[in-house]
Amino acid sequence: MNFSITTLPYLNDSHRLLCTLKPLSNMVALESSNFDHPEGRWSIISAAPNELIKLEHKHDFKSAIRNLNSLRDKLPSIESTLPFTGGLIGHISYDLGISDSPQASMPNYRSQPFLLCGLYTWAYLIDHHLKQSYLVHWSEVSEHSKEFLVSLFNNSLGSSQSHLNNFKLSTPFKALWNKEQYKIKIERILDYILSGDTYQVNLAQSFKATYTGSPLEAYTKIKARAKVPFASYFESGNWCFASASPELFLRCSNNEVITKPIKGTRPRHSDPVKDEQERSELMQSTKDRAENLMIVDLLRNDLSKNSQNIKVDELFAIESFSTVHHLVSTIAADISGKDPVKLLMDAFPGGSITGAPKKRSMEIISELEQVPRSFYCGSSFYFSSNNMMSSNILIRGFLFENNEVTCWAGGGIVADSKWEDEYQESLDKISKLMQAIS
Repeated sequence: MNFSITTLPYLNDSHRLLCTLKPLSNMVALESSNFDHPEGRWSIISAAPNELIKLEHKHDFKSAIRNLNSLRDKLPSIESTLPFTGGLIGHISYDLGISDSPQASMPNYRSQPFLLCGLYTWAYLIDHHLKQSYLVHWSEVSEHSKEFLVSLFNNSLGSSQSHLNNFKLSTPFKALWNKEQYKIKIERILDYILSGDTYQVNLAQSFKATYTGSPLEAYTKIKARAKVPFASYFESGNWCFASASPELFLRCSNNEVITKPIKGTRPRHSDPVKDEQERSELMQSTKDRAENLMIVDLLRNDLSKNSQNIKVDELFAIESFSTVHHLVSTIAADISGKDPVKLLMDAFPGGSITGAPKKRSMEIISELEQVPRSFYCGSSFYFSSNNMMSSNILIRGFLFENNEVTCWAGGGIVADSKWEDEYQESLDKISKLMQAIS
């Protein structure tokens, strides 16, 4: 096998490229739409994996992990500073992380797989900082030649218009719960907290609408509106999932793992004075800091299973995005000699979207939400052949299937939570993205 890197022109807008790749099957886009963010440098786009692993039944979990490790063992060793040089790209459903206890039994969503992972032997990489694109390619292994892939890329330059059917909602988004139902669920969580079952529960409400046209068009609009470092899109069969996530889950390189949990949110305002007030209020909020600290402690515990020398590099930093301000902390640890697959699975799902303690909070989530989350609050990840690994948390997620679109928004509920404030926070996180495709 020969590995090659081909330099290509910079592609500011990937929409037409994604439309061109759509017929190739199992297309995946791990993209940045916020080029100024420290995490927003790269976009990674590929399709047509040589091999594909699907976990469709939970009782096959150990077998799926063995297959995942077997696939990772096939990766060549490539020296490169690029974030991805070919390798595994996959997606994990939140519902895979739920225990099999009666309080937390939950099927997979409409028979979707719990885990989907492919061996991708080529990819387009777009460097938004240096304004350069690349094609990484394994010759004699890839099903598509380098020349064919270069031609596809060059044909996508220029206009972002496509021949896909325009996306349009045929019915508006409607919440699964009304305000009274949401209030009752929050009160139930507060009862659990007062009784000592849990400290924090991340409750999510869902919204549904029907649509016509291409979900890929919707993803482009969501990505453009959200302006986040971890936008993602993937598809399989008759469904696809789009996420506009600001949150890194785990990133591994040079024997170090970094995680950056988000807990604490305020809406953005067009009025600079009001916007700064919201930012300042979040920075000084005792409640939001307490929420964030609980998850920092939970993630330190999760990382301790497979790492050492754990340290909190930054606590309670403010990161501002186009729709919200967030409170973000950074945790790092040494993973010398550890298995990154085990690291990912032992920490999954991310504590910022469960609550603490994780197991009991997830049982309460199952009881109150009553429907699977699908890939919402799950994770997209890659294991690259240059020994790099990265994953995000699939929040601000939209599931498209059979002309129905479902999206979710949640928040951490703690002892001093007010249901009205939590309800509004969930809307702040998702309403502008729903509007973007309405």
